[in-house]
Amino acid sequence: MFQLIPPDCHIDFVGKIKLCVALSLAVILVGLGSIVLHGGLKAGIDFSGGTLVQVRFGEPVELGPVRAALAELGLGKGIVQHFGDRREVLIRVAQVAGEDIGTQVQQALKRQLPQQSVEVRRVEVVGPQVSEELRRQALFAIFYAILGIVIYISGRFEAKWFVAIGLAVALFVVTYAITQWFPGVSPTVLIVVALVITVLFSLVLQLRYALAAIVALFHDVLITVGFFSLFDREFNLPIVAALLTIIGYSLNDTIIVFDRIRENLHSQRRESFPALVNLSINQTLSRTLLTSGTTLIVVLALFFLGGEVIHDFAFALLVGIVVGTYSSIYIASPLLIYWPERALGGPGRRLGKVLSSKASRSSRA
Repeated sequence: MFQLIPPDCHIDFVGKIKLCVALSLAVILVGLGSIVLHGGLKAGIDFSGGTLVQVRFGEPVELGPVRAALAELGLGKGIVQHFGDRREVLIRVAQVAGEDIGTQVQQALKRQLPQQSVEVRRVEVVGPQVSEELRRQALFAIFYAILGIVIYISGRFEAKWFVAIGLAVALFVVTYAITQWFPGVSPTVLIVVALVITVLFSLVLQLRYALAAIVALFHDVLITVGFFSLFDREFNLPIVAALLTIIGYSLNDTIIVFDRIRENLHSQRRESFPALVNLSINQTLSRTLLTSGTTLIVVLALFFLGGEVIHDFAFALLVGIVVGTYSSIYIASPLLIYWPERALGGPGRRLGKVLSSKASRSSRA
């Protein structure tokens, strides 16, 4: 029977944690540096507000006459670019135009290019207040998704349901109160502070599985967002949906490995904890690569054949699936060893002592 990965393989994933962490930090820093240099992410119309018009011509067209038509309507400062092939043009202006903007643009283009057929395929108008609310809701959606993950991981793997739920309720109340008392506070600052508090409480409350999963999810989201800045792609609501999908996908991979670690803790008691983690990753490696590979085939089809409308969405999934698979193997699982042993000297070391004491008592019996 064919197997992608031999069941008895012994790849030293744990031994490469320092190299992988250094590589991840380098990629994250490059992405954050790109965001700073660009003055932030390239926000789509959902988050920046304004008017977007997508126009299709009968024949390939130059952008000069299109800009001249916009100047005739008083929209000369808009962004004009080809969308897909040279017959489609995307027009984006910062100001919110009237409801009949599509008709006005179509008529102005026909005056500038009388020999061309002009079809308005899409018109989107988003006001500044709506875009601010959408940006705020998108950030909170990501934050609450990660908070829910803290509850699930802590309850399932550490039987700390009440501790995790108490932490989640407290953070929810605090963030809601701050938004009511200080309506002008930036949602980005609020979410970052809340996430930092979540990580600190996970350390204090010994939620090691939840902490490892959260760090891996931060890793995946930061790298994906960094790639969007490096490739100068628009960040809009569909990309938020892609990030939430990536979070779920990466978490699923991580849970598979965590489950195997928990099983091996009962069946392989003579092994050290680092060896158990490494064994568990090797045992689930075939399943991980098969799942990621089949998913990548679908995402690649979306990326190359799905059209320009979902191109950025497929790009986010493409980066996220690769990074999420990598983080499940090289970030989340090895952190179960590195954090307790090196930082607090707690759970990993106590676990080894408990297992060794049980083994010694059974041998004496």
